Amino acid sequence: MSAVGLDTRMSRPLLSGLPRLVLRQHRWALWTLLAFTVLVAAALVTTRLWREGAADALSAAGCTEADTRPRCFQPGSDLSEASSAAYAVLVYASVALVALPGVVAAFAAGPLVARELEAGTYKLAWSQSVTPTRWLAAKLAVPLAASATATAVLLPFFAWARPARQTDFSYYTRWWDPATYATSGLLPVALTVLGLAVGTLAGLLARRTVPAMAVAALAVGAVLIALYQAHPWLWPSRTLTGREALGLGSGAAWPVRDGMLTASGERITRETCFTAPESYVDCMRARGGVTPFVDYHPESHYWPLQLVESGILLALAALAVAVAFRVLRRLHG
Repeated sequence: MSAVGLDTRMSRPLLSGLPRLVLRQHRWALWTLLAFTVLVAAALVTTRLWREGAADALSAAGCTEADTRPRCFQPGSDLSEASSAAYAVLVYASVALVALPGVVAAFAAGPLVARELEAGTYKLAWSQSVTPTRWLAAKLAVPLAASATATAVLLPFFAWARPARQTDFSYYTRWWDPATYATSGLLPVALTVLGLAVGTLAGLLARRTVPAMAVAALAVGAVLIALYQAHPWLWPSRTLTGREALGLGSGAAWPVRDGMLTASGERITRETCFTAPESYVDCMRARGGVTPFVDYHPESHYWPLQLVESGILLALAALAVAVAFRVLRRLHG
């Protein structure tokens, strides 16, 4: 190979052609995503370290959280303040991460796709030996890599920020808590991929920026609500009856349905007696209930549920992308 050819290859930028153009066009959105990732990670780390420092100070003073001695008041108060701040940051950061797929969907629908179709600038790319399929693939590659990477990078920070000690704070961070579950495992990345796919399809169908962004965000929101409703039933639950059902408690097991069984084995669920004027037990007894039951998911069901839900989301994303390419071919034809 000649020296000129080698120099040419070595000086070629890492990204070229359409991906490089997309990167330049939407660099501010990508910088915003980077800033969001850094800020969330920094907030989680800072509040976790603050809480751990306050806990160590309380322990060094020879006190516990329940200690009422005067010398324990200040370190106990400091720990309470740090724990409250850490909990608030974790909740708000979780909400932000759950909302990220909707933001990605709106971005893909509007600035990424619909704006070019609305303004007609896509015709310039198509007239320069760039096929519509390659044009859309390049449009998807950069935001997909950026958003999926940002989500994956944040997940270890969320896992580390959750407290290990069994405190009132950790009650809200058990594996089945909605905020915890939605910000761990494979689910956040799958949701982000779905957001990009749905946004792309919405942009191609609406072809107008604002309507496309609204449709994409609403569609992702609808998927999230539907997934939340179906979540407990995507993997077979286990059942306990009698005293074992009453003793399930509030540990690692996730109770999803409870009530009483009749003598014939028929189920009377708790919802049946929500609006009854009598007490829950009296209501159940009046309807023939003789022994309690509870359906639950043990902690071992975490990964099966994650894999099933992530698989559903990725399948929906693949379907949306396939439909998007078909719509694009019709538009070009």
